[in-house]
Amino acid sequence: MSQFTPNMTKAAHRNWEAAERNRNAAAPDRTTAGYLYGISAECAIKASFRSIPWTTDSKDGPVYAHFPSLKAKLRDAIAGRGASQLARFADQHFMEGWAIDIRYSDGKRPDNATLEKWRSDAEVARAELL
Repeated sequence: MSQFTPNMTKAAHRNWEAAERNRNAAAPDRTTAGYLYGISAECAIKASFRSIPWTTDSKDGPVYAHFPSLKAKLRDAIAGRGASQLARFADQHFMEGWAIDIRYSDGKRPDNATLEKWRSDAEVARAELL
């Protein structure tokens, strides 16, 4: 059993705040900020769909998925009015280019425009929690 208690809402806000601190630092690291914006967006979306019946906590379910797989799982599972607000997060342009593998990268990407797009997308996802 994990020693960490999951709380997607708090994780979304915490990762957003860390991304903002990194982005606004004297010497920002776009890769780390971008990674954290993506994690923030994922957590916000996951917090938003926790009450939808198709959600499970299985390791292959949407709770443990990352972009772009998370978007595919949303596209495959969204049905009915209860999930319609999540359809925009399955759009091909939402968090486009972000992948969990960024954590292993050489730190040369994303460029500024991509970082700002990811920031904007994460902000939209977080707005669902307010």
